[in-house]
Amino acid sequence: MNGLGLCLSYLLLLHGICLRRLKYLTTIARFHVARSLSTKQKLRDKTLAGKKAVFDVEVASGSIRTVPEVTDEFAAIVREGLTAETLVSELRKAIDEEDLKEFVEERNKALAKSLAERLDCEVPDTIVTNQAREKYSEMMTDFRDNGMADEEIKKMITPENFLKYKDIEKPDVVRDFKVSMATDEIARLEGIEVPANAVDEQMANLRKEAGDSEFDENKMRASVESTLQRRLVYDFLSEHSNLEVEYVDEEGGFDENLMNQLAEESLQREKELEKQAAEVDAAASEEGEA
Repeated sequence: MNGLGLCLSYLLLLHGICLRRLKYLTTIARFHVARSLSTKQKLRDKTLAGKKAVFDVEVASGSIRTVPEVTDEFAAIVREGLTAETLVSELRKAIDEEDLKEFVEERNKALAKSLAERLDCEVPDTIVTNQAREKYSEMMTDFRDNGMADEEIKKMITPENFLKYKDIEKPDVVRDFKVSMATDEIARLEGIEVPANAVDEQMANLRKEAGDSEFDENKMRASVESTLQRRLVYDFLSEHSNLEVEYVDEEGGFDENLMNQLAEESLQREKELEKQAAEVDAAASEEGEA
């Protein structure tokens, strides 16, 4: 392990961050396991969709990392002129930045919601109608791709159904329009531009994913550039804002009581199997003696 790795490990241990992060990562892992078990997509056996399960995990090995004391001399090994104090400060900053990457999506959603609430403007009904029509068309396409018969789809495409769909989608369309206006204006005022190579890289990935499928180059490039610019604006707002992180339990997240119950049931089944196996062995022994 190099000097930077040793310093990072020491810092985590010294300030008690290691234990807190380990507990947090364990919670996240359990949370994601619980969600993945209940998903209805990408399952070979569709009968398993929505069902809960518990896995027995055997820890093959464990280890304890030991590190030296952080002093000015030790910090100088990492970088010339670095002191123990500045090393701790830099590593704390690096850890915080790494942790923030996990919450970028949630942060961006919160910033978008805040921008939409602060922007007071009327969104023309034509924009709402056009956006709703595009989404409505995409939804019908998804139905067809998922195996729905064309006759059934045609029955759903009526003026009445579209108006109902438009009313449902209108709040989202209005919010997205306001967010787009706000981020575009912030980017203009602050001179935020998307590097051309970043757009080219995204476009190359999209071309590869599209394969032989139809691909509207101009439309997709504009969409990619808009998305990347919006992310840059969110990063700018985050750097120049005082954001507070609020931890909340999402609906449908990790259910500790359920997992404990499943684990207990699993242990009971194992005990029953062991008991049955012992009874079979005992009966076999008695027959052998007879």
